[in-house]
Amino acid sequence: MKVVWLRGRGGVRRGLRYGSVGSMVALGVGLHAQAAHAQLIQQLFPSDVPGYSTDLTGSVVTHQMMGQQSDGIGMGSWLLRPSASENVGYNTNTLGIPGSGSPAVQTSANVSASSRWRRHALGASVGMDDHRYPTQSIASYTNWHGSIGGSLNLGRDTLSAAFSHYQYHLSATNLGVYGVVYPVPYQVNDGRLSYTKVFGRFSLIPAFDYQDFSFGTAPGPISIDYDSISHKVETGSLTSRYEFSRGDALVAVLRGSAAQFDQAVQASTNNYADGAGFVGVDFRRGQVWQYRLLVGGETRSFKNGYSPSVSTPTFEANVAWMPRRIDTVTLTAARHISDPETPFARNQVITDVRLQWDHELRHNVFVRAYGEFGESSSQSGQQAQGTAVTSLEGSRLQKQIHFGGTVFWNIDRHVRASLTYNYVNNATSGGNVNYLNIPGRLSTFTSNTVLLGFSISG
Repeated sequence: MKVVWLRGRGGVRRGLRYGSVGSMVALGVGLHAQAAHAQLIQQLFPSDVPGYSTDLTGSVVTHQMMGQQSDGIGMGSWLLRPSASENVGYNTNTLGIPGSGSPAVQTSANVSASSRWRRHALGASVGMDDHRYPTQSIASYTNWHGSIGGSLNLGRDTLSAAFSHYQYHLSATNLGVYGVVYPVPYQVNDGRLSYTKVFGRFSLIPAFDYQDFSFGTAPGPISIDYDSISHKVETGSLTSRYEFSRGDALVAVLRGSAAQFDQAVQASTNNYADGAGFVGVDFRRGQVWQYRLLVGGETRSFKNGYSPSVSTPTFEANVAWMPRRIDTVTLTAARHISDPETPFARNQVITDVRLQWDHELRHNVFVRAYGEFGESSSQSGQQAQGTAVTSLEGSRLQKQIHFGGTVFWNIDRHVRASLTYNYVNNATSGGNVNYLNIPGRLSTFTSNTVLLGFSISG
């Protein structure tokens, strides 16, 4: 997976919460796998669709791994990239409650098409991933997405636009997700528009992003309707960039967002206006060190008049150290304000730090190890009881520790095998952590996952 430096949805995935889902066109991408924080559409936009495209510089090992793969299927002025994978193994805790372990079968498929024109660009991508748990069938779910985007080369300037539709699920084991037992379906429509105006070494990038989030009802005996957090977000931003030399630049970003939640009494209390500003450096020419640093602040005020505003310093860091051709050490860290992902929290401040080591063991065998810490600090939301609205008092603090690793074996340019282990430890404190009276629901849980996988690409 990947961390995109800036996102929409009112937080710097995505995204300071890691996903330039469209509101920002700045500060590139770092490598990231299985983040500890909760995910909606952050980190999920495909890198091969114009308008969502990213810059995968920084990791020598990643380039070597990509060099072992197929170059795609040429069809005249188009490039087609089909891929599919199958992973089987065991997950000791699929639902965050005791006794929810199950064998796991994960199937994914994706196909993308991109133009190979000399000036303009057009591309599309569609894909799915299915998660089956044979002895915990209620934990099973299927995600899918479709995206299309393009860019126009206007001399030295560039106009780009993109649209995506996603059908995804919230998981009980994600950071920042409270009150979820069984997977909660949600869909996202995202549209973005940006224009890059170049003045020599200096460039300005105004951008606009519109997102529509629609949440459904979780299945199972404990059914909760999450429609109250369905909302729309409009985000405008202005990014300025000054290049000292090719690949080295100073960056400044101003961003404003507004969110409108469904007009139910308990939902409209979440409507907000958000403002943020960031400055940073983007240095990617180094042979040993490459880094992107971004610091700033974000403030959010609620339109109901009685919810306290939230202000916090924000930052992002992506540092890649390549001491040898066969090694890459990557540090990624971020802090931002996130939208609520359950009806029981108004918003949350997410902090995430990850350290990853990639090593080329042989010319076609690679090893990846990582450790990650994530923290979510949220305000309590409001809950409807009949026609009345009651407050869920107190704030809530959730911490997760992740670590694990993967061994990749590039059998040939089309087939890759992998063996993966992931560990998660979750601890929640504060607030009313047992407000749902869910049998077996604990504020602390651990999860171990082992997967053997094969992937094929055209």
